[in-house]
Amino acid sequence: MLAGAGSGKTLTISGKVKYLVDKKKIAPEKILLISYTRKAAEEMTDRIVKKLNVNVQSSTFHKLGLEIIKEYRGNRPSIAEENALSNAVEHYIEKELYQDKKQVERIIKFFSYYINIPRDYSDFKTLGEYHEHCKNLEFVPLKEKVNKKVFIDNASDTRKKELKTLKKEKVKSIEEVMIANFLFLNSVEYVYEENYKHKTEDARFRQYKPDFYLPEYDIYLEHFGLSEDGRVPWLSGGEAQKYLDGVKWKRNLHKEHGTKMIETYSYYNKKGILFTKLREELESNGIKMYEIDYQEIFSIIFNQDQKEKHFGDFIKLISTFIGLFKSNGYTENTLYDFIEKNKKEENNAFIRDRTDIFFNFIKPIYMHYEDKLSGKKEIDFNDMINQATEIIQSGEVTRDYKYIMIDEYQDISQSRFNLVQAIQEQTSAKVVCVGDDWQSIYRFAGSDVQLFTEFGKFFGNHELMRIEKTYRNSQELIDVAGNFVMQNPSQLIKNLTSSKQVVEESPIKIIGFDNNIQKALVDAIDQIVTNYGEDAEIMLLGRNKSDLDKVIDSADFKKKYDRKANFFTVVYNKYHDVKLFFLTAHRSKGLEASHVILINADNKINGFPNKMVDDPIQSWVLTDSDDYLYGEERRLFYVALTRTKNDCYILTQEERMSAFVRELINEYKIPYQSVTKGKSVLNNPNCPRCKSGYLTRKEKTNFIFCTNFSGGCDYKAHNSELIDNPILCDSCGDFMVVRKGPRGEFLGCNNYRFEVCSNSKDLPKGYKKRKSAKG
Repeated sequence: MLAGAGSGKTLTISGKVKYLVDKKKIAPEKILLISYTRKAAEEMTDRIVKKLNVNVQSSTFHKLGLEIIKEYRGNRPSIAEENALSNAVEHYIEKELYQDKKQVERIIKFFSYYINIPRDYSDFKTLGEYHEHCKNLEFVPLKEKVNKKVFIDNASDTRKKELKTLKKEKVKSIEEVMIANFLFLNSVEYVYEENYKHKTEDARFRQYKPDFYLPEYDIYLEHFGLSEDGRVPWLSGGEAQKYLDGVKWKRNLHKEHGTKMIETYSYYNKKGILFTKLREELESNGIKMYEIDYQEIFSIIFNQDQKEKHFGDFIKLISTFIGLFKSNGYTENTLYDFIEKNKKEENNAFIRDRTDIFFNFIKPIYMHYEDKLSGKKEIDFNDMINQATEIIQSGEVTRDYKYIMIDEYQDISQSRFNLVQAIQEQTSAKVVCVGDDWQSIYRFAGSDVQLFTEFGKFFGNHELMRIEKTYRNSQELIDVAGNFVMQNPSQLIKNLTSSKQVVEESPIKIIGFDNNIQKALVDAIDQIVTNYGEDAEIMLLGRNKSDLDKVIDSADFKKKYDRKANFFTVVYNKYHDVKLFFLTAHRSKGLEASHVILINADNKINGFPNKMVDDPIQSWVLTDSDDYLYGEERRLFYVALTRTKNDCYILTQEERMSAFVRELINEYKIPYQSVTKGKSVLNNPNCPRCKSGYLTRKEKTNFIFCTNFSGGCDYKAHNSELIDNPILCDSCGDFMVVRKGPRGEFLGCNNYRFEVCSNSKDLPKGYKKRKSAKG
């Protein structure tokens, strides 16, 4: 049964059970009814037994597995705590890892080279999409992360340590981060964007600053964003020509002054050979490389007081992988098979090397976890389900069911599926599964959505039934939310309907802010109170547990933990009667509220979508990897949107707007408002270089730059007319600016100074130049 959010799945299952017992005369003990949580099982049992007067008990997979093992062994096994795996991973990295030099080297290299998977410019429709992607990546090289007072020079046999103040360094692209880290880990001293030794600045251009300078060898290194045919397909028109002219100018400049320049290119990265080519270039130019002391670096970056920024996400990745690995019934030998198979993969060399480091890194962690379980004479959930499956398959324990009914089947894991399949094959029972693939959001706990969407592939002949009427959301909301989640072609098609209609413009509203998210939160609460009164119930939804503290960081809000409800309530000084409570999007599944405010809809690593959870490494332990970009995060966003019975407010930082929010605005025309002081940046012209960013002005100056600056877009100008009176050049797509000529003022292309475009036209009638921001 394919059911939509708020469509009454529990009621449907209860009705089916009563029908089987009362009409089909199936004995209650012949029905195996499975729910995913103890609370859900209790609610299901209460509804069926007390309200429908049918004596069918709902069980969890946990309880079912325990009963089978207990019957076989004659005693109850000891089950590890729910967070035993993540605790074991943390313990290993914090207490055991440092003793293994090879493991320390692996984690340093993973964070230096492989924590982000670089994507080629050609993967994006516009340069803006690339810069939006890069905004969530960290452009701080490893050298900057090392304690500022400690510089390790491994080029010396004595490994002399000297005090040195390191320049605050942030590079402009993920590829430059990779190059900087390669140089640092191989003891090649470099300076980032040092002024070229010969003067080049003039009235039109600033001083030339090559990407890297290697002072010990007096060699410059430039990384060019060129394709294999020497083009820049990620730029168009005048911008592409400007870039190519810049490459030519740099080559001629070095030739003219007799300075040495090493070149690397973006297509190296696309082919996965950036490190190979870089090493070849360095060696051919006589540059000596010595690997740095990885343990010293580890002790600085991964110490207790200064955890690496993405350390927690990395632990989640490891824990998720091992959980999925065990869910499949895999063993230590399987991991060795994975390592050997990966070596023969003909895919991108970067991905192959990344996978190899990851597999070899988690191998001792997996064994560490298994040893901990063995030492405590415990088994974890996956062990329990796998053992129960083996017992059923051996025939040592038998069951006699006519029907197996499973609620929330979209959360099924491989191990749970194996157990259900074993019982079905033993009993020939009919299987009834109810769920919603649009709400499959627990991959980190082992869930595999393909077991739902490809149901026939695993169970054979079947009938698909749909429950498409929803009682929670308005038709206007489910139209948007449904179309949004179905952008992923792997999702099953549903046409949800609702009798609820909204009179207002949209039940979804987006509020943008600059740096003050509290102002956006207050605005959303004010709107809800104005429309629904001070006794309104508001669910605050975050992508992460830590999101709440960032939003209520002011004296106006206070949080209090409700132990009974197991969530934080929030008191807002202005409206004491408003019922505010906080949940993560995952925790909110199955719940609802009159109103929802979604926070942290930002474009960053731990924003929404979260950029680390969809790591392709997991494809090794999933039946068929969902390769749609951020597919699970899109489903989680759908869950967040559909928790409301009335309206959903989304808070987003204007200059770091989530890709999901942009999609809602651009594709579904969701209304957007800004609480930013003055004019919203979204009302400004688009950047002519990357196309998706917006031009913005540095406060109290005429300096203009792109909002995608943090993602690497380097468009800039010193003319406020680009924002105040934007007129596009119909020749190259840049802006026209006021210039003075022999016959007076006229409009000339901003690219004129680069000798790229000479387009000009008369000033429009009535054109008035605004006063300078400095004036």
